[in-house]
Amino acid sequence: MPAPNLDDPHLVALAQGGDRAAFDELAERHSTQLRRVLFRITRDCDAAYDAVQEALIRAWKNIDRFEGRAQFSTWLTRIGINEAYRGLRGATERPLELTDQIGERIPSWGSRPDEIFESREFLQAVDRALGALPLDYRAAVALRDVEGLSTAEAAEILEIGERALKSRVHRGRMALRVELDGFFKEGYV
Repeated sequence: MPAPNLDDPHLVALAQGGDRAAFDELAERHSTQLRRVLFRITRDCDAAYDAVQEALIRAWKNIDRFEGRAQFSTWLTRIGINEAYRGLRGATERPLELTDQIGERIPSWGSRPDEIFESREFLQAVDRALGALPLDYRAAVALRDVEGLSTAEAAEILEIGERALKSRVHRGRMALRVELDGFFKEGYV
């Protein structure tokens, strides 16, 4: 059994040599964050759990292909997102309408957003609105705004350029803002 104080690159090297316990340690370290990210994308606990399990199976089967150009967590998250997308294909979700004129519909908010952000009802509305975003925008917003990853990290996970990630995050935020307009009108709080 590998020592739990080994860093990821050492554990990866051991796992690539066939050490299952080293891979189990990697899985233990990264599965909670992966499950959180995949829940934000799938909107379903069971689907997120299934995607995590499939991602871990694929990662173990393909650990010899991991070249170390990215962090292990980035590689694993990319596999997980692919699994989540695979599970969601054909789902009958009705995404928010996104048009090139979305900027014309963006509401102006009042001066009390701090009070609104703390309400349970608002957090539930954000969760629903996030779930209604198209998958590409949802993944970008979840990685960047919910998980707090840097633009570079999120772009690497999604295998897109930083400019493309910024665009997806921006469009996702604007769509969320339109959906959440009712919470910021005068007299709500």
